[in-house]
Amino acid sequence: MNSQALRRIAKETAAAARAAGKHRQPRLLQRVSAGERHMSGRAAPDGEARSGASNTKTSAHLKILDLALTKVDGLGWTQQAVVSAANELGYSGMAGGVSGSGSSGGGGLGLVVHFMDRALDDTRIEADDQLHEFDNARDKLRFLCRVRLRMTQPYIRRWPEAAALLAQPQNVPTAMRCLGDLSSQLWYLADDRSTHIDWYARRAALAAAYLSAELFMCEDSSPALQGTWDFLDRRIDDMDAAESASLKAAAFGQQFSRNLFNILASRGYVSH
Repeated sequence: MNSQALRRIAKETAAAARAAGKHRQPRLLQRVSAGERHMSGRAAPDGEARSGASNTKTSAHLKILDLALTKVDGLGWTQQAVVSAANELGYSGMAGGVSGSGSSGGGGLGLVVHFMDRALDDTRIEADDQLHEFDNARDKLRFLCRVRLRMTQPYIRRWPEAAALLAQPQNVPTAMRCLGDLSSQLWYLADDRSTHIDWYARRAALAAAYLSAELFMCEDSSPALQGTWDFLDRRIDDMDAAESASLKAAAFGQQFSRNLFNILASRGYVSH
């Protein structure tokens, strides 16, 4: 991984952080708010209204992707898994736009993004009634990261394939968006309401800590993943090591590429 590639990823990271700063409320919480409006019977704002056909399409799309996740162990993060799920549910492989293009892509990449979004939603639900047991933000972050990592655990054998998809140059913006959502929402759930420049630095540092722990987990053979939890604790403790927001943002981009490259090389997905 040359220095030019690292600088490019770091610049994309900073751009993603600036874009995220325009929408401080986490995307997951925005989805929850929309759901609450629906359950309460209040009309959706302009632009949120959907026809019955569109709702059905969205529902079919989600059902297909949810079922496709159960096929990942056998078929991987592939279009084949998505098509198999669609056929099993009585749809064609093109149902619900599953195979179409878009910001998260179709096929394997779309399935990875669906899992990451779904896992983040599930993390919030699972952790919601336990966060009050922790006294400070760092302990809440440790807990939240563990909950989110356990969502990946059932897919651990195939996760390097997902990482390989996210690491493809054309998919790096999608990977950064997913990591940005993750870090923003975990900090928000940990009761961080920063609005100054440190907002960017904290989220970049947490994203790097989480990513390195997730990739470490793929190679962890310790009992009950104790090695991963110890590694995560060290990364959380090290989050204050960088001296400035710019250094942290650059370190995030470099760590993303370096750790991702190393684990993919160890699995034979890329060559040294």
